[in-house]
Parts: sequence; structure tokens; C-alpha cells
Amino acid sequence: MLSLTNINKKYGSHEVLNFGEWKIDNGIHWLKGGNGTGKSTLFRIISGQTPFKGEVEFNGINLKKDPVKFKSIISFAEAEPQYPLFITGQELIDFYIETRGAERKQAEDLALYFAMTLFLDNKIGSYSSGMLKKLSLICAFMGNSDLYILDEPLITIDINSADQLYRLITEKAAQGKGVLLSSHQEVNNDKLQLNTVLQIVDKQIIKL
Repeated sequence: MLSLTNINKKYGSHEVLNFGEWKIDNGIHWLKGGNGTGKSTLFRIISGQTPFKGEVEFNGINLKKDPVKFKSIISFAEAEPQYPLFITGQELIDFYIETRGAERKQAEDLALYFAMTLFLDNKIGSYSSGMLKKLSLICAFMGNSDLYILDEPLITIDINSADQLYRLITEKAAQGKGVLLSSHQEVNNDKLQLNTVLQIVDKQIIKL
């Protein structure tokens, strides 16, 4: 169970989010809507990437009271990941293996799954936007998180990689995990069975 209470977020005088309570259970949840509606801000709040007013809890763990434990059970992939351009993809993955306590075999399998194995020894600065997105997804699915937060995971990746992502999300949901993804593109309902479809309207999250 993910629970947000009395959330308020401003950038200067511009208020982006302001709502009393929002809860979701495990399963697959799609936050739809165009750019500038607050999707990325909401995800950055939940993942502890930006300051905010209010409370966020997941499985009884409060983000502000126990941030290390909270972040250890969630995984966040940004819409436009920014990594050091001078390191290789493998060096980034090695960092995630160490910090997440992940198995190297899992990382190797994910790289193969997203057809990135041959490029991991190249510097990230040479990657295309699609390769960068797939690298971020490999990192996001490493370890054993209980909640996966994927901000615009479908942008810049090819159809085959999108199908692979759909299958991986479905697999995680079948394991009892939670997946929260945003997209201004339509999600293929034949390939991804959504539990809820959500949208941010007037700074609040509504169920469609």
C-alpha cells in the first residue's frame, strides 16, 4: 500500500500539487497526461528526490522518518536519466549491483533481455536516447524492490523493447509488486493489464 497525505508542492510561487489523500495497492497503475501536469514531480516526491510538504508511506514505512529503509524497497527510473557521460554502462551497472545488493547474474540477464550486452563497455556519452533509456530500465529492475516507479518508460525505446518492458512489468505485478508508470502515450491494454488509470487534474490525482 502506497499512501500520500496532505501533499503540497511548489516551485517558488507556482503550486504544482495540492491534495489531501491518495492511496494505491499493489498492481499496475498508469498515470496519464501531457507534459507539465505534475507527473514527474509526483514521482520525484514518492521516490524522495525532491522536498515537499506532507507525508508519504509505503508498506508502513514513512519516507521522512526512515528514508534509507523507504528507498531500499522502491526503485525509480526517471523520464530523462542523466548519468556521468565518461563512465561505461557496465560501470554504472556495477555501481547499482553494489548499492542494491543485486546479483550479477540478474544484471547480465536484464542486459541481455533489453539487448544491451554488446554496448555495456561503451561510454554512456556515446549512447543514443533509446540506449540510455534501456540502461535506466536495467538499473531500475535490479535488486528486489517492492514498488517500481517508471516515469515515461516508453519514450525513445523501440517496439520490441516496449514489448519486453510490458512483459517485465506484468511479471513483477504477478509477484505481488507495485508498478506506477507515467506516459503521455497510450498504454497498450492488450499487453498490459492495468489496475487503475489516473490523471492529475487541478493539482489533484483522480481515478479515471
